[in-house]
Order: sequence, then structure tokens, then C-alpha cells
Amino acid sequence: MALPIAPATLLTGAVLLLSAACAPEELADRPIDVATKPEGAAGDVESEAGPAVLDLERALALAAMPLSCVDRPHALRPDREGYLDDVAYTRRRGFEQERAFYGCWDWHSAVNSTWAMVRLLKEVPGLSVGPLIREKLRDHLSETAMEGELAYLTDNPSFERPYGWAWLLLLQAEFASWDDPDALTWAARLEPATNLVAERLAAHLGELEGPVRTGVHPNTAFAIGMSLQAAAMRARPELEVALRDAAVRFFSDDHRCPTAYEPGRSDFVSPCLEEAALMAMVMEREAYVAWLDNFLPPLDSDEFASLRNPAAAAQAEGAPSEGGAVITNDSLRAVLGARSHLIGLAFTRADAMLRIAGALPADDARVEGLRALAEEHARAGFETMFDADYAGSHWIGSFAVKYLVEAMKGGFG
Repeated sequence: MALPIAPATLLTGAVLLLSAACAPEELADRPIDVATKPEGAAGDVESEAGPAVLDLERALALAAMPLSCVDRPHALRPDREGYLDDVAYTRRRGFEQERAFYGCWDWHSAVNSTWAMVRLLKEVPGLSVGPLIREKLRDHLSETAMEGELAYLTDNPSFERPYGWAWLLLLQAEFASWDDPDALTWAARLEPATNLVAERLAAHLGELEGPVRTGVHPNTAFAIGMSLQAAAMRARPELEVALRDAAVRFFSDDHRCPTAYEPGRSDFVSPCLEEAALMAMVMEREAYVAWLDNFLPPLDSDEFASLRNPAAAAQAEGAPSEGGAVITNDSLRAVLGARSHLIGLAFTRADAMLRIAGALPADDARVEGLRALAEEHARAGFETMFDADYAGSHWIGSFAVKYLVEAMKGGFG
């Protein structure tokens, strides 16, 4: 039986999809308007279902976010010449045929937006925009486009290392683990690029002297953890060994994570929680419990307070402008970018907390507390996910989907 779709949700999807129909030249560098969120948009995603539920309405709203950006080319980035823009900073001719991930602001966001569409289609086969998602996948993952991606990655060995690499591995794993004829075709097309990335990631981790503990893209624990998730879906034995060895080498002796340092003003992952969630994947339960006792403070302690409070809710109160003013200067664009990261942080914290809880014994007192905190953070994420305009909408939905996948796996849906 089809679930009813709230009119407000249809409005949200229509507004987001409308941006995909606009000319790329108008959108790539357009002014950011803090009033572009439809009235009640955040509530549409949150009010009809709890934070751990992926129903038809929420899936439609979340699918609208990547659908609105996958055809919207990256803005000009002088530091990334050659992917979409030549040295003279003119758009490459034929990029729509020779590149797969040219939308959604930047390469890694295009990859994770593609992943979000795929995962939503797998979880909700009756999704009304399913045919549109398949059309976008056929367009973006053509043989020619993936040949272009492979050529670019081959010539640019550190491009998107390690964050974008991890998302590419996860995307290909979704296809490879899906009993769907189209998915098997797309998995095969992605295989050469992901084989290259897997080989390079293993080599990179083997050469890395120590982990990167930042709260943004270079975070080592996040990349290893997501790559391990991918390896569990599409077996890559050599990469899995390298991932597990690196995790143990980098983190097994850690203790007393400096929680007071979190969050940074533009963090979208929690270094402490991501490390704890990763070690849950590579340690035996008894050893992990002892390690976690020494690594994270008690949930009700002052030391854990910085991880208890959702940064997204607090950040939403500090809007850079009111009354629908248009933001045009670079400093305020940076404010919106930083805000979008803190909104995304709500979902990555919730995801990590659920993975930590799932690795603990059922009678461990922290399990209930971590699940409750995950729900609180996810709720804050859903309530604020449209508060950073396109700086957020081009990627935050992917992290909302990733959290929901983890929540449903744990039986919270």
C-alpha cells in the first residue's frame, strides 16, 4: 500500500529539483540566499517520522537533494584545474560525456550524492523518483564517463585522497552487492577506477607514519571505517588487511581522547567518535570494551559534554543574516560552509554512536545512552539540514541516509 505524500514534502522536492533545471552558468556561482529554504522544509523531513525511520516521504525528500545537484557543475576551483576546467579556466568541452562526478559542488560530494540515490533506491524500491534516479545513473555512469574518470584518477594520484576514495569504494560496493541487472552493469563500469583507488589506498596507509585526526575530509579513521564497510559488501581481501593493520597500528594504543577539542568550527566528523567506531570493527568485543573504557569518558561526565550536545542546533541560532538577505561575499559563503559541516556533524556523530553501541555487550550501560544521544543528534540534523542553502543541500542528505542505514540495521526503524 502506497504511503501518502505530504504536500509540503512535494514542495520541498519540487523546489530542490527546480535547481537542476536551471542553466549551469546561472547556478555555479550564483549568490547564496539564506531564505531559499521552503517554508516548513526541515519539518517535512522530521515531523512525519522519527529520526531513525526511512519511510516513503522521507526517502523522497532525501532523494530530491542529490537529484537537484548531480547535473549542476562544480563552481570554478583554480586549485583543481584539469577536472572540469582547463588551465585557462574555461569549462572543458564534452565534460558531461567524459566525466561522471561533475556535479554537487565538488567531486566527493557528487560521488556521495550518487551513493545516496543508489542506497535510497535499494531501500525503497517503490520510490516515485526511482526511474529518474536510474536515468541519472545511466547518464553519469556511462562507459565513456567512467573511462574519463579512470584517466583523470590515473594522472592525478593524490586527487581526493582518502575521503573521496572511500566514497567511491562504497558506491561501487553498493552496486556490486545489489541483485539488479543495471547495478551489475554500473558495478563493472566502476570496477577499474575502484581497483585503482583500492590499490592506492592500501599503499597510502602503509606509507602513512601516523593518522590524520582532523574533523574534516583528511580524517584517517573515517576513511578506513567507510572503506571497511565497502570491503564487507564487495570483498577486497588485500585492501581489508591493509585497512585493519592501519587501524590497529594507528589507534590501538590510544587513550583519553581529547573530547574538549571538539567540535572545531567546521568539523563534520568527530575524531574521537569516528576512531571509537572504527576500533569496534577491528577488535574483539572483550578487548574493545576495555579499550573504550580508557578512550572515551563516561557519557554523563563533564568531559563527554562536548559530544553530548548537537552542534547543529546551536549553530542554527547564529545565522549570518535575517530577513532573506542575499549573501554574496566570500567570508559569508565560508560561514555557510562551516555551518553546513556542523549540521552534517549531527548525522556522523549519530552514525558513529550507533556503531559503538552495536559493538558493546547488550547489558553495557552505555548502549542505551548512546542510542538516545544518536537519536537526539539525528533529530537536530533533520531540523537544520536546510539551514545552509546549497552549501549544505549538495551533500548533507548523503550523511542523513548513511545514518538511517545504520539505524535500521540496528533495528531502530
